[in-house]
Amino acid sequence: MLEDKYITFPYIKKNTVEKRVYQELLTAKAIETSTLVVAPTGLGKTIVAVLLIGFIYNPKKSILFLAPTKPLVSQHKKSLEKVLEVDPDKIIFLTGQNPPEKRKEIYSQKGLVICATPQTIDNDIKNNLLKEDNFNLIIFDEAHRAVGEYAYVSISSFFKEEIKRLALTASPGYNKQKIKEIADNLKIKHIEIKTESDLDVIDYVKDIEIETVFVELDDVSKKISKILDSFILKKIELLRKLNLSVSSNFTKKQILMVQQQLFKRLESSKNSLNFVALINVSLALKALYAKELIETQGFLPLKHYLEKAFIDSKSSKTTKTLNQFVNSKEILETYSLIINLDYSKPIYSKEKEIVELVKNFILNNPSSKILIFNNFRDSAQNISNYLNKYDNLNSVRFVGQSSKEKDKGLSQKEQAQIISDFRDGLNNVLVCTSVGEEGLDIPSVDLVFFYDAVPSEIRSIQRRGRTGRFNAGKVIILLNKDTIDEHYYYVSLKKEKTMKKNLISMSRDGDLKIVKRKKKVQKNLGDF
Repeated sequence: MLEDKYITFPYIKKNTVEKRVYQELLTAKAIETSTLVVAPTGLGKTIVAVLLIGFIYNPKKSILFLAPTKPLVSQHKKSLEKVLEVDPDKIIFLTGQNPPEKRKEIYSQKGLVICATPQTIDNDIKNNLLKEDNFNLIIFDEAHRAVGEYAYVSISSFFKEEIKRLALTASPGYNKQKIKEIADNLKIKHIEIKTESDLDVIDYVKDIEIETVFVELDDVSKKISKILDSFILKKIELLRKLNLSVSSNFTKKQILMVQQQLFKRLESSKNSLNFVALINVSLALKALYAKELIETQGFLPLKHYLEKAFIDSKSSKTTKTLNQFVNSKEILETYSLIINLDYSKPIYSKEKEIVELVKNFILNNPSSKILIFNNFRDSAQNISNYLNKYDNLNSVRFVGQSSKEKDKGLSQKEQAQIISDFRDGLNNVLVCTSVGEEGLDIPSVDLVFFYDAVPSEIRSIQRRGRTGRFNAGKVIILLNKDTIDEHYYYVSLKKEKTMKKNLISMSRDGDLKIVKRKKKVQKNLGDF
């Protein structure tokens, strides 16, 4: 009976991987050709990678398994050790902390499965520490990153096309050009798409309830927003007088495009008017950032932003732009409104709302775990501090490894410990920045909060994917009404809708040989 329940496969431990038809089909296609797998979070894309490794594994060759962050790389290594029938000493977690001589020695060995961040591998390629002929498979997790100058792109270009590739993502982007760019950069020959409604997937998708909670901005925040609008509109009017096209319904994206135009103009002409325009674009962007903070984050992040600007303006390296910004009457008025507020308790409308929602949820579901996503470290720390004032709430902030100003990042060991404590129930609320969005194994999360909206369909999908992995889950999106917050939310919804439409269109048209399998199957693992 066990043989019917579990996959029997080369180099895969017996009775470890349960059979799922869609995983077998995806693996079968990946065995045939280099494939990009697009599938919702929680459906076990990593299992497809593990099965492919089991089939491809050759004691005379090595395999690269790449992921964007060290915690995710560490997680993959542990998954491989549990499932692969390979000497654990041959499953390597490689980081830049290993001396170059040691890394070069590792690359020269055969039969290894090397788990690493792309930055480590990219640097070692540039320093001639590894040879492409020693490898026969590369796996790119979170493959949507494979654009621009990200290390995935240069790594893929280094290896011959004959070396098999598997790329994994839940969200490749909302337009066809982005999907094609990823495929081209990774030398992908075929794309397999799975959606929540596919017949062979639907039984494994857990229900996720999504609730949008609209919050009214408090009077002080509204006043600050209007003051900043006044400042920005003055700069926009000046840009128009300089014959630059900025609409009355301007967006940050539009202003950034104007900035790029001005940079190009200055390459060919040092016209003083172009410099004036560029200064005003920069001022508008600084004020827009301040407006985003007050409309999505709270008073304290805005206070920290302005105080840093005041300090920087006193530096010998300060710019005229920064001096104009901090000495403007609008910015000084804004600062006067927030300098003497009582930050020992939640005073921002959204802070008050999330504290009450979290308190009530844990009160009614004492054994539950909650994730809160937030774009800004300041806000994440604030929220965590406020929640920890209550006896039944144990909240921890989870951020990346890089340190910013006085804000120290978390080491890999600290990150792993936080996730372990959260999994074991020592903490019941994890307040994450973007580092928590991609692939981390945080099981049994019952509720996910979006403290702020993100204008990215990729990040929105990844955030939602942190719940409903094992049981039905819930997502609550907090939005300040009639603000940038609400705008970002609808932008991400529109992009996600476009992404799904394009994926279906590409699968139907056979564009780039993209296939979305539903009822008919050609091969499964038993055919190999």
